[in-house]
Amino acid sequence: MKRLFMTVLMLYVVIGMIAGYRAYFQIHSLNLNASDSVLRRGSTINTTIVSYARTHADVRVELIQGRHSEVIATQFVPGNNWGFMDPRIRQASKTAVLTEELLNRFEAGQGVLRATAVGREQWTRLPPPVVREVSVEIQP
Repeated sequence: MKRLFMTVLMLYVVIGMIAGYRAYFQIHSLNLNASDSVLRRGSTINTTIVSYARTHADVRVELIQGRHSEVIATQFVPGNNWGFMDPRIRQASKTAVLTEELLNRFEAGQGVLRATAVGREQWTRLPPPVVREVSVEIQP
């Protein structure tokens, strides 16, 4: 009986250690890709996020030029139902197509595409966001 108790206890310790890591580092990876380095009407922006799925995550994609910024796309990545016990990761992708209306709000020239992934507070700690940036040229 003592051996069974110790085995079950050790199993929960291992699960707890894995869950603790997943609570501390909530975003496994974030990728941001543009179809071309020159953005024009019809250009596509692709984001792929891999989350440890202990809790929810949000992704926001912005086009920035100087002090002007526009949100191109947002995405919600749900966590697993049993976040503590379920170690499976979640992967989500999103593709945004740039419209002429959006690009006309910018001037021709250099800009930055920025994707920001943010998890949720765990143990009264909000992990820092994961940010990816790509330099682009805007051509309205």
